[in-house]
Amino acid sequence: MQTSGPLPLLLLVDDEPEILVALGDLLEDRYRILSTASPVDALELVRANPDIAVIVSDQRMPELTGSQFLARARNHTEAEAILLTGYADLSAVVAALNDGAISGYANKPWDAEALLAMITAAADRFALRQALAFERAAFRGLADGSGDIVTILDDRGQVVRGGPRAGAADPRDLAILAQDRSDDEDRHFVQPSGDSWTHIRRIPFAIGSSRYLLKIERDDTARRVAERRHHQSEKLEALGTLSGGIAHDFNNLLAAIIGNLELAERRIDDRDRLQRYLGAASEAAGRGSAITRRLLSFSRQRDLAAEVFSPDDTVRAIEELIVRTAAGRIRVAYDFADPTWAVRTDVGQFELAILNLAINARDAMDGSGTVRIATANIDDAAAFVPDLSGPFVRISVSDTGSGMDSAVRKRVFEPFFTTKAQGVGTGLGLPMVRAMARAAGGDVTIDSEVGRGTSIHLWLPRIEAAPVAANHPVPDQTTPLRLMLVEDDAEVRAVVAAQLEGAGHRVTVHDSAVRAVAVLEAGERFDMVLTDYAMPELSGIDVAARVKACCPDTPVLLITGFAEIGDSQIGVPVLTKPFTSEQLLVAIAQASAGRSTISDSVSG
Repeated sequence: MQTSGPLPLLLLVDDEPEILVALGDLLEDRYRILSTASPVDALELVRANPDIAVIVSDQRMPELTGSQFLARARNHTEAEAILLTGYADLSAVVAALNDGAISGYANKPWDAEALLAMITAAADRFALRQALAFERAAFRGLADGSGDIVTILDDRGQVVRGGPRAGAADPRDLAILAQDRSDDEDRHFVQPSGDSWTHIRRIPFAIGSSRYLLKIERDDTARRVAERRHHQSEKLEALGTLSGGIAHDFNNLLAAIIGNLELAERRIDDRDRLQRYLGAASEAAGRGSAITRRLLSFSRQRDLAAEVFSPDDTVRAIEELIVRTAAGRIRVAYDFADPTWAVRTDVGQFELAILNLAINARDAMDGSGTVRIATANIDDAAAFVPDLSGPFVRISVSDTGSGMDSAVRKRVFEPFFTTKAQGVGTGLGLPMVRAMARAAGGDVTIDSEVGRGTSIHLWLPRIEAAPVAANHPVPDQTTPLRLMLVEDDAEVRAVVAAQLEGAGHRVTVHDSAVRAVAVLEAGERFDMVLTDYAMPELSGIDVAARVKACCPDTPVLLITGFAEIGDSQIGVPVLTKPFTSEQLLVAIAQASAGRSTISDSVSG
């Protein structure tokens, strides 16, 4: 067995100096040698040298016999032990072997080659035992000190090292064992106390014909939460940039709404003008609603998750926000491929990337110019970016500003590097854009020339989009329903009740969630419960849970102005404020589709 590092250390013990000299001459080329004529002194050497690999001891010595010395030495060392003896001492040899004090013996006079082979084998066994002890300690340190759950599984998925694991074998463990490849998995758990994530690394290996799986499970919650917060802080920074332009636009919208309503009030007797004024007010309110809805959707916290989407559609969806980055000073133009191929990445990160690039483009122009957002389908990106190959979508954000020199171009992707004034930029925008692109299998390139503007090109690989299922129109709601409306805001309550009654539904209105739930739990039944989300005492989610407990066949429609509330999180359909009568009726029809109604069984 070949080992690296210093030569193995031997301890030679014999009361005859000539024997020690002869053994030293035989072994000194292959080993480091300690020697003594006293077994008592040898015990001290054993205590002081824990790395002794092999002890070679004479049997007959005046202070202690060799077997006695080696039995005592066993309490202080893991060294292999070989006894040198004459034929007359075989009984002592047998006793020492039985007691485990020695691993072998040699007769005096010895055969040099046989003794050398015996010592070599003993030194190899010691080295192997030390290596195994190191591996075992390293595994235990990893298992106990890393904070991870580290286990080794056999080919049936049963734990052979590490903590016990309850339940049946994980099918994914068995699949990775069969495929003989490493695997990484992220698991997300939604719990009442908050979301948590676990990252699982699986590494298969073999020992002889037996196969095993090293499984490392790490709590990834802290990193995920930090990543989510960082992503959210970037969004808030972008929203801060938008705030001035948005406030200006909302003042314009409110002025249009208030002015048209005042004109409508004066012309209450003129039907045509009244309709025109009310229509203009409604249109302005609708534009305000669209901006608010997009802001809420953009600012919401959500997990990063790759999706397949069209870049054009996503850019159009945030067009209101892009226009606001210009703050009324910069023209925004679009040049989209028709049609643009689909890509796959996190939609929120993509939106943030485009918005950051638009803000950078705006800041590069001194009060006037054009920000142009374009997409192109490139059959082989290698013609433009040597590190990429195959079909890619190129999303470009260009400006007509001051441009960059070569020194700036080399540094723009460095974290915290910025050419903006102190306190204006973080220097994280472009590094985050490139990180998103590379995570999706793409990259970012820059074309820029001083005095002639800059184009930032975001390259994302083409993805074959799955066919979109046809949207079947919701059937017209023709059956009047008996509805319960729970809403604490008097104005909203009155408007929604009027919309429902105007459609022919019978509406029972409650301004208190507690009283509404009490009515249901007392036995009164409705075809559906419509409840606001943000209310004192009980939230809309609490109401939905109580309805499910007492009236499991009664559907619930949650009405909210919060973008972060979604069907997948609470298990009930959601209608986001503000909404039109048509949107309200469609939501009711979708929520009640396939259910029989109480009205069907009520006479009259």
